[in-house]
Amino acid sequence: MTTLMKRTRYVLLNVREFKTDEEFSIVLEKAKKTGALVVVDFKLFACGSCKYIEQGFIKLCRRAGDEQAPVIFLKHNVIDEYDEQSEVAERLRIKTVPLFHFYKNGVLLEAFPTKDKEMILAAILKYSAPASADA
Repeated sequence: MTTLMKRTRYVLLNVREFKTDEEFSIVLEKAKKTGALVVVDFKLFACGSCKYIEQGFIKLCRRAGDEQAPVIFLKHNVIDEYDEQSEVAERLRIKTVPLFHFYKNGVLLEAFPTKDKEMILAAILKYSAPASADA
C-alpha cells in the first residue's frame, strides 16, 4: 500500500452501475445536495485495460472512513445491450476507455483515460479535500 493510499479514507458503499442518462442525472443531482464527489469509470466489458483497472477501482471503492469527504463511485458500459454506443457515451462524446470522470456540484472537474489507480486516487484526493480550490 502506498503512502498516498494510507492517508486516504472515503465514505462509500460500492460501485454502482448506471445505464441511462436519466439515472446518471439523478445521481449527480443527489450528489450536489450532499457535496459528494462523483467518480465515473466509463468502460467496455470486452476491454482488457478496463478489466485490469476495474479491480483497482473496486479496491479503492471498498475503503471506508471520513464522512467529511463522501465519494460516489459509478461505472458505465459505453456499449448498450444492442451493441450500440450508449446514450450517455454519445452525449459525452466518449471515444476511449477506460476513461474516468470526476464531478462535483454537477460540474465535470476532470476527465482522463488511465489504467493507473494512483492517478485516480490522486484526483479523488484533489477534489474531495474539504477546502479544495478546484471544487
